[in-house]
Amino acid sequence: MMMLLLAYARSFVRDRAGLAMTLILPPLVYLLFAAIFGSSASGKIDVSAALHDGARTEQSRRINTALTAAVGERLTLAGSPSEVEQAVIDGRIDAGVLLAPSSGPIPRIEVLGGAGRDVASATLAATLEQIAATVSGQAAGRAPLPVIRRQVGPAGDVQAVYYAGAVSVMFVFFAAMHGAMVGLDERRSGLQARLVLAAGALWPILASRAAWLAIVGLAQTAAVFAIALPRLPSIQPWQGLAWMVTASMTAAAAAGVAMGVIALCRSREQAQPLSTFLVLLLAALGGSMAPRFLMPETFRQLGWLTPHAWAIEAYQSLIWRGRFDGGVVGAWVFLGGLAALGWTIALVVENRRTAR
Repeated sequence: MMMLLLAYARSFVRDRAGLAMTLILPPLVYLLFAAIFGSSASGKIDVSAALHDGARTEQSRRINTALTAAVGERLTLAGSPSEVEQAVIDGRIDAGVLLAPSSGPIPRIEVLGGAGRDVASATLAATLEQIAATVSGQAAGRAPLPVIRRQVGPAGDVQAVYYAGAVSVMFVFFAAMHGAMVGLDERRSGLQARLVLAAGALWPILASRAAWLAIVGLAQTAAVFAIALPRLPSIQPWQGLAWMVTASMTAAAAAGVAMGVIALCRSREQAQPLSTFLVLLLAALGGSMAPRFLMPETFRQLGWLTPHAWAIEAYQSLIWRGRFDGGVVGAWVFLGGLAALGWTIALVVENRRTAR
């Protein structure tokens, strides 16, 4: 038994790539997740907001100054209430603030929030209550001055739309990575070489594998959205068609990325920890684990490098907002390009390996 343990240990130490992925990746994942979600866990949520000052009094200017100090560069000034409301509905900001004339010591304060972003509007409202108390000279310990909160945009369960997209994207990538590992087994057993001889080239083999992974991913997405369907808004035929394209592009991107990553690996021992790390990292940055507005601005922008963020935003635009806009087209282009890039990497790597 001791000899077997020593043999396992020697094999483990000799596999430097596997050793690094086993011992280095877990703490790296911890550091990344702590950085991504640390601000929300500590209660310091980075909220983007827009403010319209319709009161134009000394008190409203003081509120504006204090809120600017609290929010920083993520606070923008709007020219009208409708501009603030539209920005919230479009998702360009997390919450809006309207200051209107009132008969009291301070202006009327109204916080606008979108469905599914209650945390952002509640955080902003709490900050404004403290600011209002300071501006009005309210004594400590008294009940805070009321800040009105109002939801704008479509009514309904936006969380169902968001998490249907977020969860489906994450598991499509998990399944694609797992399915692509079949290529490692085929390569090791010599089956891939025999298939190449039968087909006359490598690309039909890889194309068939990618197509199958994409079909499985599309079926997964359909299953998730089928369960969520009773809680989704009424869907028009054009929305269903656009959803199909988005889901297909997402599944194709997952297949391409998976095949490219697995092609770079020499064994399952390398592929399993690396693929798991990449899937978790993409899911965290892209918003599959928690809404991206809870993240610091740096990670929010990095999220646009992931297919998850593009797919989730496309689902939100199509199903929740009922809009076919440039963001949806951009998502299709990004996902399609990623699918082609991953498949091309797999083809080049496998061809070079075969030529050796």
